Amino acid sequence: MDTLKDIELSVLDRLKQKFTPTIYELWFKSMQLVSLDGETAVFSTDSNFKQDLISKRHATSIKDALREVVGFDVQIVVVSRESSEGFHIPEIEEKPEEIKKPASILPDEPEQKPIDPESAIEGPSIVDEYTFDNFIEGESNRFALAACRAVALYSSSPDKNEMDLSTYNPLFIYGPSGVGKTHLLFAVTNEIKKRNPNCKIVYKKGEEFTNELIASLQKRTQEQFRQHYRNADVLLIDDVQFIAGKESTQEEFFHTFSALYENGKQIILTSDRPPKDIKTLEDRLLTRFIWGLLADIQPPSFELRTAIINKKAENLKISIPVDVVEYLATKLQNNIRQIEGSIKRIAAISLLTGSPITTDLCRRAISDILSGNEPVDVTVDRIITIVSKRLNIPVEDIRAKRRTANVVNARHICIYMIRQMTDVSFNTLGEIFDRDHATIMAAFRKVDSSMATDPEFSAFVNGMMDEIRN
Repeated sequence: MDTLKDIELSVLDRLKQKFTPTIYELWFKSMQLVSLDGETAVFSTDSNFKQDLISKRHATSIKDALREVVGFDVQIVVVSRESSEGFHIPEIEEKPEEIKKPASILPDEPEQKPIDPESAIEGPSIVDEYTFDNFIEGESNRFALAACRAVALYSSSPDKNEMDLSTYNPLFIYGPSGVGKTHLLFAVTNEIKKRNPNCKIVYKKGEEFTNELIASLQKRTQEQFRQHYRNADVLLIDDVQFIAGKESTQEEFFHTFSALYENGKQIILTSDRPPKDIKTLEDRLLTRFIWGLLADIQPPSFELRTAIINKKAENLKISIPVDVVEYLATKLQNNIRQIEGSIKRIAAISLLTGSPITTDLCRRAISDILSGNEPVDVTVDRIITIVSKRLNIPVEDIRAKRRTANVVNARHICIYMIRQMTDVSFNTLGEIFDRDHATIMAAFRKVDSSMATDPEFSAFVNGMMDEIRN
């Protein structure tokens, strides 16, 4: 063995022989041997999600395979090419069989047989168009997306009885309304049905589960109700928080959950908050909800909002100028559903009136959507003055070119708040603070990112904006 590549291929070949094709495709195929010395072998994989699971569950298998190849034991370290801090990961030529494949943690799709319409997923709300392919990925949803892909692959695999699914069972996805949780549930169901049409999938909203239970009690059909849910291969409950506080519903769901879990069936739940924050949820359900994998989805970042706007515009076959996209991405922050509705409305207005899509048209189109959020008589001076007082930074320092950390922080917050609360463009902000467009954009994105990941900072900034509005 003269090269790392030779060793890598030999190790992967041994792992392929040891594991089922599904497990090999999912976890090992994307691995690359980065470095090897007398004590440590460093392997890289293509996502943080895979890095974590491989390190916890498969390091010993990799170590054994490497020992067979090189003849001695070394410590196994797995790093992620998605965020490889502390490691230098060189460019490595793609394996020939991967060159024409899109980046994905899913293996090649086998040729699929047409699906019998009679075998459709139970749940009238399922939308066939919602798939993994049209789910727009960003930093705020990447982990949840990877987890759902893995669950869909495992649940539809003929090898699933040989797999330990406890890591993903239940999969509990949480986040505010409109950030893509339901899209992911639909994507899971559609992917499983495509790969295994015989898989019995039940999708229900928490409120629907409650209503069906009440109806079964009234009609004395509780046994049919129980068997219906407990015979599922995959159970998906959207907005599970709605069962909290309902004693008989929680009792029934507890036994349904236990029956499915003990039989190795997959359970996927979504909620607008993490399990520990669902008030009046029984402790025994709370304990079970956190048994498996928790995956949160945060509101979309500025970059993700921009990507979503461009994608929705492309789907509607309309062209939105770059400066208008920036304006919309700044104003439409709440959720993806808000963005989708806004783009459809803008497209309709432009088509019906024959008007070009401009910032002014968009401002008028989304005014109702932003009702109550648009500031009244807000000025740049007032915003800078409020930030100055709250952070104890002189106004003249914020406007000047001083670059001490506290001044830069205050200036960035001002840029963010002005952009959020007024119609001042990024170019005009550059003139106000004597900075170029790229610097202003970077400042805005930095604060926008912190708002999404740091609740304390978000509350501080939102508090100042509320003070200005009031």
